[in-house]
Amino acid sequence: MRTSDPFETVEVDPRRTLATTIVVIVGLAVAAVLFPTQAEVVAVILALFVMIMLHELGHFLAAKRSGMKVTEFFVGFGPRLWSVRRGETEYGVKAVPLGGYCRIIGMTNLEEVDPQDEPSAYRNKRTAAKVFVAGAGPAVHFVIAVVLMFAVLFFAGDYRSQHPTLVLAQTSQGAAAAGLKAGDTVVSINGTQVRDWTQVQNLINPAGHPAQPGEIVHFVVQRGDEAIPFDVTLQQSTDSSTKRAVAGILPNTVVPRLGIVSSISEAPRQVADFGWESIKAMGTVFSPSGISNYFRILSGDTGSNTNQNARFSSPVGVGALATDAVKAGWVSVFELLIAINIFVGLFNLLPLLPFDGGHIAIAMYEWAASTIRRRRVQVDAAKLLPITVAVVAVLGFIFLSSLFLDITHPIANPF
Repeated sequence: MRTSDPFETVEVDPRRTLATTIVVIVGLAVAAVLFPTQAEVVAVILALFVMIMLHELGHFLAAKRSGMKVTEFFVGFGPRLWSVRRGETEYGVKAVPLGGYCRIIGMTNLEEVDPQDEPSAYRNKRTAAKVFVAGAGPAVHFVIAVVLMFAVLFFAGDYRSQHPTLVLAQTSQGAAAAGLKAGDTVVSINGTQVRDWTQVQNLINPAGHPAQPGEIVHFVVQRGDEAIPFDVTLQQSTDSSTKRAVAGILPNTVVPRLGIVSSISEAPRQVADFGWESIKAMGTVFSPSGISNYFRILSGDTGSNTNQNARFSSPVGVGALATDAVKAGWVSVFELLIAINIFVGLFNLLPLLPFDGGHIAIAMYEWAASTIRRRRVQVDAAKLLPITVAVVAVLGFIFLSSLFLDITHPIANPF
C-alpha cells in the first residue's frame, strides 16, 4: 500500500512536463502503428500498470468504506499534470507513470494528524477495518487472476487438463517415409494394442532399453474404415537436446472446453493451485539452497547444479516474457498476467513492512496485545524502521541483481 509520492519534493516546470508527456504519448502511438507486435507488448506492460492502479483502488475503496480519510488518489508520481478535488480527496494524474498511490491519514503513530481528523485516521479504526483496508490491495490481484482465468477457461478451454490422443497431428522422418499421415489413429505397436499416448512412447522407447536409430517398429493405424500396418524405421531426433531415436510422430492434443458454469467454478480452484505453486516457488527461492543457487547464478556459474530460472525477474525480464507471450498467443499473455497477479498478491501479504501484510501483522499484534493487557496497545513504527530499511535494502538488491541477470542471462522462454 503506497501512501505517498516518492518524487513529491522534485520541482519541475509543469508546462514543460506536460509537453514532454504529450510528445511521449504521440511517440508511442506512432510506434504502435509502425510496429504492431511491439505495440502488443506495450499493451501487456500497460496492463501491469492498470493492475497496480487497481491495487491502489482496492485500498482506496476499502478506506472510504471504513470511514477513513483519504486525502489523495493519484495515478503516477512526480509533478502534477492534472488534478481535481472532490470532497476531502484530491484526484489526479502525475507525470511519471510508474504506478500510483492513495494517501490515507494516520497510517502509523509517527504521522501528524489534525486533531479533528483523528477519528477518521487509519490508526484509530477497529482491527477488522485495518485488516480490510490493508488486505484489499492484494485481494484485487486474486480477483483479477480469477477473472482472467475464467476468460481462458471459457473462451479457450482448460489447458491444464489438456491431453494427447492417439490421433496423429503430424508425421516426419521415419513415420512420414513409411506412409503414416496426420489424422491416422494408432491402434497397436509391435503387436500390443494401445489405449493412450503414454503407451505409444513406452513401446517405442521401452524403459531400460532405449531405442536405437535403424530399429524397426511395427505400427497398425486406423485410417477411415481400414486398419493399415506400417513398418517405421527409427531415426536420430533432429532436436539437439534429445539424443534418443524417434519414429517422427506427434499426437493431436485435446483441450477440454468448459461451459460458463463450469468455468466460473473451476477458475477459483485453478487460481488456488497456481497460488500454491507460487508459494512453493517462493519458498524454494528463499530457502538456504535457493539463496545459494542465486549467488551461484550471479557469480556466472552455469553448471548442471545451477537452476538458471529459479530467480526473480526485473522489468526487463518481464518485458522479455511479455514479448514471448505475445508471440505465443493471447492465452499465454493471460497466463503470464495471471501468474504475475498471483505472485504480487502473495508477495504483498508477507508480514513485513512496507508490504500490506506488514500492516495486517501490526493490526493483529495490536489486537492480541490489547486483549491480553486489557488496554490499548499501539505499535511504535519508529522501532520497526530498522526492519523496514533492511527489507527495502533486500528488495533493492533483488531488483538490481535481477536487472543484471535479465540483461546478461535472460530466463529461458517458457511459452
